[in-house]
Amino acid sequence: MNQRNTLRGLFVLMTFLRTVTAPPVSAEDAPISTRGLAPPNDAVVLFDGSNFDAWKPFSWQWVNPNDDQNEVQWNIIDGDAMEISFEFEGKRRKQFLCTKEKFGNYRLHLEFQLPGGDSGNSGVFFGPLYELQILDSSNKETLGLGDCGSIYQIRAPDVNAALGPGVWQTIDLDYHAAKIGKNGFMAEKDAARVTIRLNDQLIHDDIKLSLRRNKYAAYPEEPTSPIVLQEHGSKVKFRNIWIVETNTEPE
Repeated sequence: MNQRNTLRGLFVLMTFLRTVTAPPVSAEDAPISTRGLAPPNDAVVLFDGSNFDAWKPFSWQWVNPNDDQNEVQWNIIDGDAMEISFEFEGKRRKQFLCTKEKFGNYRLHLEFQLPGGDSGNSGVFFGPLYELQILDSSNKETLGLGDCGSIYQIRAPDVNAALGPGVWQTIDLDYHAAKIGKNGFMAEKDAARVTIRLNDQLIHDDIKLSLRRNKYAAYPEEPTSPIVLQEHGSKVKFRNIWIVETNTEPE
């Protein structure tokens, strides 16, 4: 047997051994989709398509200095979703939505869908106004601090897990609130932390949120805070929003 045949034989043998010894690929090896995931028994259901009872209007002082928006102007559509609205009683009016209840440590599940025809700009605020950016970034190779999945102006996602318009996408967010000392201050080691999965892909892994670089940095760290949905000029839809409060310490 010449050298070429010897090498070919070794290659075939090694390929065979890798095939018979490698563990079979199973469904357990793939990420489990949380799209449409029902809330567990201990969850606080924030939106299931039936009403806005868990929500109230929210707007910044420069938009609505008197904070006089009492009516939710967003719309319930398709039987299970909410859609951003820009008008109330025929007049244009900017409005975010904010949960009536505040939460400390929690796991948040939320699904959103971007509209066609624009960037789909919106956001989910967690903790004391950290914003998880919602945007059409599905075709980008390099993501920045303002792309989909970024913690806005603070940290870009580790991978691009964003999907395009017209597809329901999932956010699964584990938030651990900062510990505030008796003196009212927070030590660096006690900063808030967050782990985020977008469409079942890990995009932020136990990230410390001690750096307040976004435009809401003036808001102080607090042990509890609401969930806020942003209106940013695009008819983004949301559905299946629920939260499970936790008492776990970060690893």
